[in-house]
Amino acid sequence: MKNKLLLITVALALPAMAGTPAQVAPAPAPASPSLWSWFIGGSAGYLVDAEEAYYSGQVGVDTPWNIGGWNVAMYAEVGYTQADNRDGAKFYNVDTDVVPVTFNFKLERPISGNLGAYLGVNLGAASLDINANPYLGAAAGSTKVSDNAWVFTTSVFGGLVYNVSPAFEVFGGVRWIYMDDTNIRGVNVELSDDVLFEAGLRFNF
Repeated sequence: MKNKLLLITVALALPAMAGTPAQVAPAPAPASPSLWSWFIGGSAGYLVDAEEAYYSGQVGVDTPWNIGGWNVAMYAEVGYTQADNRDGAKFYNVDTDVVPVTFNFKLERPISGNLGAYLGVNLGAASLDINANPYLGAAAGSTKVSDNAWVFTTSVFGGLVYNVSPAFEVFGGVRWIYMDDTNIRGVNVELSDDVLFEAGLRFNF
């Protein structure tokens, strides 16, 4: 009798078990996309008035912010160039190594396909390593002057950018650069303003 009851119980339980759907673990939620994308890059160009090369390195971030359809990026930049001028009043040839350090604010938007446009502005200071040598006509006893100084600098810029891939882009454009003139130990160092044509690349992370 006990065996019959056991068989009946198993027979009734099997259909119920067969109809129970298997428990499946829920799929993990997709990772949230990063709202901040870091990049590094650099550029090389030519200063029209100074007739000198200009080089720069950059590190910054593409932000999630958008202004009127323009995407916002911010980055720090360190540049290098040289400036030569003559202080006619003191009869000195002035050679200066210039290292601008700036904070940059850039707007960028697509134009067509992978091609986009950018524009921006920066503010900062330029480190000057100055060497001034007297030439014929200098006052008796004039000697070489070597010193360092910092001056205010700013620029506005714009150009085109081409996104070769999500991780790599190339760009080219023009800047108007301004730097304060200064006076070092009686020698005038004239930097003023200049126009820079440049091309560069960036790697995105």
